[in-house]
Amino acid sequence: MRSKIYLYILIGLGAFFFLVYFNYFKAQLAIKNTRPSPLLIELVSYPESLPYGKEGTFLWHVQSSPDLFTSFSTIYWSYQASPSALTKLDSPQAAAYPFSLLDYSAGRYKLPNDFSLGIKFNKPGTIFFRAYAKVGNEHLWSEEKSLEVIK
Repeated sequence: MRSKIYLYILIGLGAFFFLVYFNYFKAQLAIKNTRPSPLLIELVSYPESLPYGKEGTFLWHVQSSPDLFTSFSTIYWSYQASPSALTKLDSPQAAAYPFSLLDYSAGRYKLPNDFSLGIKFNKPGTIFFRAYAKVGNEHLWSEEKSLEVIK
């Protein structure tokens, strides 16, 4: 009788250790196959030229995992180019874009998400602009684009 109990305990422990190993192997495989979610911003639509005094619509998309949000997103623009590469460490104060709108400056906007703004420019010329979003402690910048405001 005692030998049967020891046999059952040995089989139980063997099954337990097998299941622990199997679970560990599956977890390691899942970790190995995990890819980081993309975190980026891109301009989707914007005018290439715009008559002076008319409003242009700017549309941009912030791509991220669905558990993130942004508290601030906008279009920054200037009459002078700032083509240098901006990193996730560069805040808006580090960029040379003095103009923006504050439509999405306060709140909690779930990501991924599309944003849009209508902007009127006060004088003709070439406008240089980028989309911006702050996600956590990172500053996301799109590539610099330009448009012509025609008199």
